Amino acid sequence: MSRIRKALLAISGGHFLVEWYAAFLPPLVPIFRTRLGFSLGAAAALGASLPIVSGLVQTIFGLLSDRMRHANALVVTSSILAAVSLALLPFARSFGWLLLIFTAIALSLAMFHPQGAAGTSQLSSTNRGRFMSIFNFGGSMGSFVGSLTIIPLFGLLHLERFWILAIPSIALAFFQVFALPRQENPTIAVRNSNGGRMTDSPAFKGYLMLFANSTLNAMVYNGVTILLPLLFQGLGFQPGKAGVYLALGSLVGAVGNVIGAELSDHIGRRAINIIGATGMAVTLLMFVLTGSTSIVWFPAMCFFSCFTLSSNIVFAHELVTNHRCLVSASIMGLSWGIGGIVVIILGQWAQHTSITSAYHLLLGVAAVLVVLAFLLPTRHALRAVLKPVPAQEQA
Repeated sequence: MSRIRKALLAISGGHFLVEWYAAFLPPLVPIFRTRLGFSLGAAAALGASLPIVSGLVQTIFGLLSDRMRHANALVVTSSILAAVSLALLPFARSFGWLLLIFTAIALSLAMFHPQGAAGTSQLSSTNRGRFMSIFNFGGSMGSFVGSLTIIPLFGLLHLERFWILAIPSIALAFFQVFALPRQENPTIAVRNSNGGRMTDSPAFKGYLMLFANSTLNAMVYNGVTILLPLLFQGLGFQPGKAGVYLALGSLVGAVGNVIGAELSDHIGRRAINIIGATGMAVTLLMFVLTGSTSIVWFPAMCFFSCFTLSSNIVFAHELVTNHRCLVSASIMGLSWGIGGIVVIILGQWAQHTSITSAYHLLLGVAAVLVVLAFLLPTRHALRAVLKPVPAQEQA
């Protein structure tokens, strides 16, 4: 196996495993709630800790990886941290201890993503798109397989033998040590980008609007998916049913992400946001109207919610051409962290009303998102704003 293929396998495999472990957690929340007896609001906060910590801290790790000489150590460390955290789940005897384990796995996600994506893009100068799709596919399949297999694995191993599931990630960490390439001096990357301030970009206002769109999208997606296992528990469904829904949503969402990214190159990023926001609002409305149990409308909502994920990262780089790491982290991480914080508020609301009532609030958020999508800059407007810059340079 060539050096590049080994490195790609090491990174994509790491993406699969950290997302696999993270996907275990939401379906387990109702089980721990029954065992430990914490409230619905606390359960929502527990589930929301994953996107909050991963999203908010990801920005810090992104900036750190740009300045580290051996930044690939973050990839290796994330594999070890995720494995150790999962192995400690049997010892969670209180809500605080359980929250600490959830936070540790969220930190492994935050640690992995910036350097994992950057390392993948550096493996080839001609096949970056193909390599990045393999990287993203690994993470999407990790979420899909994790959501689908956690309840059967729980029944097979029981919580006491969950340490067995940590073995693949520990083994992969050893492989990553030898497979990941050595890195160049980080000052090279600093000289190649990060010049000037983000606010100096002529299209900075468009970036802020895009960030708002990404944040509202994250609020809806996090709110629906994190509260779903708790809703199904209240309805008396088996724990595995929520896992099947989340797995199917992850798979369909991955397909939507690929389709949206491809279409955005042809019909424009703004058009993709309009389609994604409108589709998400309509499918969420249908999901709520059908009793929030439809296995058709839930994955359809996931499809449109994930429709803009990759496209918006590219869109952000077009709107703000410097500080690419910070811009990427804000769209991939910070907006989703803020969306996770909103889930805590929704959990408190649901505790005093109902989860269905919380879903009604998310319908209002989805409606606002549709309006904001139309306010994003068009390709023509973006070209008009950025056109004077090269003209001045040529003069």
